[in-house]
Amino acid sequence: MRAFIKEINQKSMFKNKINLFVALCMGTVMLTTTSCVPDEPIISEKMIDVPDTDPEINTKKGSLAITLAATLEESVSFNIEATHVETVTYLVLPGSIETMPPAVTPEDIFSKGITVKEWSKTVEVANLLPETTYYIFAAAKNSAGAITALEQPLIATTLKKLDVSITLTDIDSTNERVIFTITPEGAKTIRYKVVPSAETLSVDDVLTNGSNVMNVKTASTLKPKGFQADTEYTIYVAAVSHTDAKVMRTATVKTKRADETEEDGAITMTAVEFTSELEEKAGQKLAYYNITFKNADWQAQFEIGALSTNANEIAVGDYVLTSNRDQGKPGPLRVADNFTVKNLRTGQLVSDIDYGDIKITKENGAYKITIDMVKLDIANQRFKAKFQGTPIKK
Repeated sequence: MRAFIKEINQKSMFKNKINLFVALCMGTVMLTTTSCVPDEPIISEKMIDVPDTDPEINTKKGSLAITLAATLEESVSFNIEATHVETVTYLVLPGSIETMPPAVTPEDIFSKGITVKEWSKTVEVANLLPETTYYIFAAAKNSAGAITALEQPLIATTLKKLDVSITLTDIDSTNERVIFTITPEGAKTIRYKVVPSAETLSVDDVLTNGSNVMNVKTASTLKPKGFQADTEYTIYVAAVSHTDAKVMRTATVKTKRADETEEDGAITMTAVEFTSELEEKAGQKLAYYNITFKNADWQAQFEIGALSTNANEIAVGDYVLTSNRDQGKPGPLRVADNFTVKNLRTGQLVSDIDYGDIKITKENGAYKITIDMVKLDIANQRFKAKFQGTPIKK
């Protein structure tokens, strides 16, 4: 009996084990089915762009260019154009245009050059040698330290050192003359040319086609004639030194109107007296007239010469006083150097007259005489007088 009961218990336990196993298997199947067949669709993976934090990529690439602004004897200047950079560094080295530029790396520029943080103004490099070729290298850095460098250096050649100078002063004019003073230093040749202001001349144009200035040691006052009234002209003066260095200076001047030269500031003389004499030279009759002009305040005396056989009447004509001066008796249509002009109120003599003319015309027996003399006094540049009537022979 005990054996029978034991057997039944063993069978029951075996059956329970089988049922547990089946239950586990069913659970496993259900779990597997649930995980393989979800209620919602699967979300595919999306790639997200992550910004590259490399500063050389995120910072804009810099640009750099330099252009030559000017070259002088001992300096050169240039302009910088740069974008997206923080600093520009330049390096200037002497060289020769006949040879290749020296090999220079950006590291050489940064270690030996000069750094510019603001380049809106022109950069000047001073204390250079005259007549020397220089190479200007440049490189720049942006905020990330990226380097931008010029592919080729800028080439500049300084000018020849001048050992000659000229100054152009005392600019003046009449209706037909242009007046100026040239003061040279170190010149072996000086030439000048006066042309309408619309015309432009080079230094070689003036040296080739200009009028020669004889005195290269001291100041010369020149008064070329033959210009149009009320017209603007440019005075060009060029000089060459003993070392063949060249220099040129210019100035503009406007000739006066014709009516200004005859009437403006002219002193009216109330009487004219004269003495005369005749002389024969080389088969020609020459008349010399010593003329005195008077009014209450002034007295002026001039001697003129003319081709004439009549010493009793002053010959008409345009009598010229030149800056070179005629010594002794005046030639035909010339004014002698022995003139006097006196202010009777002050007793002062006008002795700084440089050149001019006396025009004598006659109509219906009446004379019209005008005096137009140029003075060296810049503040009061004219002595002008006029007379209309009959000169009296003494």
